[in-house]
Amino acid sequence: MKVTWTELSVPGLLLSGGASVHDERGAFTKVLSGDDPALGTFSGNELYWTRSARGVVRGLHFQLPPEATRKLVYVVHGAIRDFIVDLRVGSPMERQLVEIRLDPSVGGLLVPAGCAHAYEALEDETIVCYAQDVPFGDPLSYAGIRADSAGIVPVAIEPIVMPRDLEFPTLGEFESPFTFG
Repeated sequence: MKVTWTELSVPGLLLSGGASVHDERGAFTKVLSGDDPALGTFSGNELYWTRSARGVVRGLHFQLPPEATRKLVYVVHGAIRDFIVDLRVGSPMERQLVEIRLDPSVGGLLVPAGCAHAYEALEDETIVCYAQDVPFGDPLSYAGIRADSAGIVPVAIEPIVMPRDLEFPTLGEFESPFTFG
């Protein structure tokens, strides 16, 4: 099974076509495959997963240099509206919002370092997994931007947002330490 990747509008943002085998038992999906030239030096050094109720909005989150990280995001149950904002100064997509729907039929999304990431859970018990190439270390490297300031409008009538996410600076207030290229 070969995993295929397509670059989206944000440079370095890769969407996997997934590699799945289906039979009477269900499905087997490969999300990441060792030496994949499309991924360069990416290796999942840290793995996380979240379980969210419908209407939960998480993000926009990222890690600041020198702990900026790429992350591979994939959904194993449910569905999400996934959001990326490129914070890299000089990028052709600088400060623009990109939205992608992810569910288990999609292999995964590789988010480049220097991009903020968020999602809204579209179903109850949605499970999202992350593999990061740089382990989370210094809590001061953890940062974010208010999702509403980047143009994210939840479909949920009453979205569930963590109070900390509402205290982040707006996209207009954020001075980016990230550069493109």
